Amino acid sequence: AGTEYPEWVTERYLQVPENVAPALRILAEEITAQYDNPFDKTQAITAYLRNEIEYTTEITDTPPENRDPVLWVLFDYKKGFCMYYASAETLMLRSIGIPARMAVGFAEGTFNEIEERYIVTFEDAHAWPEVYFPGIGWVEFEPTGNQAPLERPETKQLAEEISEPLDPALAISPLRT
Repeated sequence: AGTEYPEWVTERYLQVPENVAPALRILAEEITAQYDNPFDKTQAITAYLRNEIEYTTEITDTPPENRDPVLWVLFDYKKGFCMYYASAETLMLRSIGIPARMAVGFAEGTFNEIEERYIVTFEDAHAWPEVYFPGIGWVEFEPTGNQAPLERPETKQLAEEISEPLDPALAISPLRT
């Protein structure tokens, strides 16, 4: 998809707090060193988080005073829930120049076979990162360990069917169902 990002994307979706940027950038660069495009780099960071951070529904310890909670989970505690996974991936990607944002909503819930519909409850609340790709728009990724990994089509057919939204700032990922 390239790296020719519109100005509205670079102005808003590359920001990282100065106090966390160096540590995140070093780790992100180590994880993505062998890749040369934003999609592969994003996939590498997603896989890293899925493999290195243990999923838990609650944080029982407290970060040390003056320690950023995302850095603490990422480097020390190594456990977290979706908000930590999504925050970490969003900030790591931004630190290496890949526009990202965090989205919140709900996972698909549980399928009720009798009623033939999904039941979505408060426990299905979820956060995930979305990455901007020129010509495609916002694409979601799933770094959270308790969620099924996203599977992308192997062909270009879906990408060819996607057109640039009229208002890209409000675009909903075309792959999210």
